[in-house]
Amino acid sequence: MESREYPRVQLPFEVELTHPTFGRVRCTARDISEGGVFVQTDPGQLRAGAKIKLTVTSAALVESSPTPTVDMEVARVAPDGLGLKFTNSTSKHLWQTVSRLRSELRIGEDYFQVFQGALIVNPQNKLLVVQQHGKWLFPGDYLAVGEDWKRTLLDFLATELGLDDLRYVEAIGFDSTVSQQATEGATFSVFHRLASSADRVRLKEGSRYRQGKWVGKSMTLEELTFSHPLLRQLATLAFERGNAERRSNTAAQQQ
Repeated sequence: MESREYPRVQLPFEVELTHPTFGRVRCTARDISEGGVFVQTDPGQLRAGAKIKLTVTSAALVESSPTPTVDMEVARVAPDGLGLKFTNSTSKHLWQTVSRLRSELRIGEDYFQVFQGALIVNPQNKLLVVQQHGKWLFPGDYLAVGEDWKRTLLDFLATELGLDDLRYVEAIGFDSTVSQQATEGATFSVFHRLASSADRVRLKEGSRYRQGKWVGKSMTLEELTFSHPLLRQLATLAFERGNAERRSNTAAQQQ
């Protein structure tokens, strides 16, 4: 049963603690409430009643202006951290700032899942498309917190499609539209253009895609049923960029 006097706000952020016994140390603060905050850190020799200073180091997570250093008191010592309580009205400013942000953020409207899609073009200026649930789209996957975006994308494409010679070219498009019927599924999509010398696709066993194929400009993009209108626009743009690069390279070689 929840025994805390105040409701918790699940919004972790980075803070810096200052105390004579250990100097300054950075750690993660969680479970902030009107009464105080729990920080994940080695408690060391601290005991209940000890005075400590706390500074929010990632100020952008709570507000545009810097959050001041506030005085806290150790209320509870746990193996994985310290329960700190606010000691004055200035300290409670931290709670008011985070509480306001939390109440203003709306799931699906202020939070996004990040999806990365790949437009892969080969030397024949053919574009790779894959089929899923009866419609055509570009291969891609969601990005997890802490992952390197480029390495994650390249590893996914190598595993899913058997492409191991990919060369990153550029980010070619973005999208942040959301379904009005399922706003909690809001996705921020980033589409990248890559180059490959391949002309075949080797889908892994149990692939999420039913098939993959290379299509040229000669095959009208209108003949493909894309999962979203934006994808057809991006395909056209990828062909145009590829053609422009070839013309530029040809001109450079002739000089």
